[in-house]
Amino acid sequence: MPSEMQLNLVGYRGKPVPNTLIRQDQPAIGAAVLLPGFGYSCDMPLFYYAQLLLFAHGLDLLRVDYVYNRVPGFRELPAPERRDWLLADAWAAVQAVLEQQHYRQLILVGKSVSTCTMGYLLTAEPLRPAMRAVWLTPLVGDATLRQQLRQIAVPSLTVIGSMDPGFDADYLQELEHSLGHALIVIPDGDHSLVIGQDALASIRAVEHVMTALASFVQGA
Repeated sequence: MPSEMQLNLVGYRGKPVPNTLIRQDQPAIGAAVLLPGFGYSCDMPLFYYAQLLLFAHGLDLLRVDYVYNRVPGFRELPAPERRDWLLADAWAAVQAVLEQQHYRQLILVGKSVSTCTMGYLLTAEPLRPAMRAVWLTPLVGDATLRQQLRQIAVPSLTVIGSMDPGFDADYLQELEHSLGHALIVIPDGDHSLVIGQDALASIRAVEHVMTALASFVQGA
């Protein structure tokens, strides 16, 4: 049976970072760190089913359950301070999970604003195990992230909807053909990969993403 516990994560300016570590009952060969979006939590569909899938593939999981959307004044902070806060919390999570055991592989799974955090982690910080990255609705309109993605050589799966405000077909083609990202585009999917008012199509979109994620993990 899996076990769950909270790690003592100390993030930006000594603030605690809410989290849940979910462990296999045997030593795992790898771990996944789940970094949600600003308003898209680890309990929402993409992360909920990703957790089930990744755990079934033998990975330990660290859910980082930060809730910046509930922090008064967070949106009004200067952009550099928001970035430093996000990065400090995510780096604390990555370091903590690496201290649990000697994992051979670490997968970062981030959505939206957390993809910017991943960009900094994967270009600025040396990480010991073999790395893989899952970019859920990345903010490819951000100039810094666009440049960082061109520098990051780890195997990557990128998922985005064609109605996402940041959708950029030419740049995404570059990621796929020049940089080797496995790319999934959800037709008519918005920033949450929801397809209009069509519940069944939205459910099928999540299934499509999970199928791609399973192939991506199996290819490790």
